[in-house]
Amino acid sequence: MYRELAPYLREKYGGRTQRISISYFKTCPNRDGTVGINGCTFCEETGSGFANRFRNLDVKTQMLEGIKHAKKRYHATRFIAYFQSFTNTYAPLSELEEVYNLPIVDDVVALDVSTRPDAFPNEVAELLKKISIKREIDIFVEFGLESINENTLVSINRGHSVAEFIDAVLSAKRYNFETIAHVILDFPSDSIHDEIACAKLLSAVGIDGVKMHSLYIVPNTPIARDYSKGLFKPLNSDEYVRRAVAFLTHLDPKIVIHRLISTPPAKALWSVKMSAPEAKRRVEEGLKSIGKFQGSDFNYLNGASWRKKFANSQERST
Repeated sequence: MYRELAPYLREKYGGRTQRISISYFKTCPNRDGTVGINGCTFCEETGSGFANRFRNLDVKTQMLEGIKHAKKRYHATRFIAYFQSFTNTYAPLSELEEVYNLPIVDDVVALDVSTRPDAFPNEVAELLKKISIKREIDIFVEFGLESINENTLVSINRGHSVAEFIDAVLSAKRYNFETIAHVILDFPSDSIHDEIACAKLLSAVGIDGVKMHSLYIVPNTPIARDYSKGLFKPLNSDEYVRRAVAFLTHLDPKIVIHRLISTPPAKALWSVKMSAPEAKRRVEEGLKSIGKFQGSDFNYLNGASWRKKFANSQERST
């Protein structure tokens, strides 16, 4: 019903392939004063690195311990070194080059770097391309878009607009990197039409993969303070599923779905309270109930209105 990640990676690399999360970088331009000082309103203290059980170890040890765990639990044979938390391109080139090379050990097939779209200059792309060629590995770059709604981006103190996202994706694609977008589907300030528009944008710019997230609220964040005062009212799981279904049906069927929903930290004050298996079941049921699948409504590019009106007559005349 949608293009899932595990089969895609198995086909691409010839075996069970597992991402190994790595924590190293500790800040971003939206925290250190370059574009902001408080970060995104929802961002917690680990910069989304809370699930990495080895995050207090050095980079290479994190990778080796992660591989050991993945072999035992998932019987994985191929691995992706995944720089996950905070902004993983936000450092001098010399430091980036040193750090990026540390986790590239035996059976690592790709380097995956998660970052903000306003922190991906050509110099970093050139460095990643050099590493890709020298170490004979693929490069994945993950960009946080979060919402296509510019008003939402302002309200969550994102510190960039949709334009920076488009620019970064097009830059990464010029280097033949695999591009992955992060989107949060249940901001109350967004509507289902925003999620559909987001799917269309991602399809139009040629994104290779998507991580779909649900919003969660953790202590000591600006959004948590608003939530505790009753100023922020999150959406429920039914609405998340409804938006996820609409998003998927409008998404290019070639795009790989890396994630259907967020996994919140245990200390979250609020979340939609759906596990990944439950979200999978409910989203698939939602698609089945309307007789659709990923890309069912992917019919809007390449002069869609002209084709609807004239394409058949052109084919008959030739």
